[in-house]
Amino acid sequence: MASNQHPQHDRRRPAMISELAARASSNDWNENGAFKYFLRLAERYRKEAKEAVARNDLEEAFVAFARSATIVLEILPVHRDYLTSLSNAQRNNLTLVRT
Repeated sequence: MASNQHPQHDRRRPAMISELAARASSNDWNENGAFKYFLRLAERYRKEAKEAVARNDLEEAFVAFARSATIVLEILPVHRDYLTSLSNAQRNNLTLVRT
C-alpha cells in the first residue's frame, strides 16, 4: 500500500498536563457575575467538554472539564449568593462533589 493512501495524522506532540492546566486557568468570565451566570457557564463548559470527547479531542475536553470544575468547586461555594440561591439539598449535592 502506498504511503499516500494513509490518512494524515496530527504529528504535533500532545500537550503536557501543565500546559492544559494553564489553558484551563486562562478565562474570560466576569469575576463579579451573578450566581446564575456561573451556573450557566459551568454547564456550558461541561457541554463543550462532552462534545470534545465525542470528537476525540481529549485535550480540549480536559480544558473544558477543568474550567467547569473550577467554577463548581472554587467559585460557586464562595459566591455572595451561594447560601440564598441554592436549597439545602442543592448545596449538599455540591458539597458531595467537592469531597
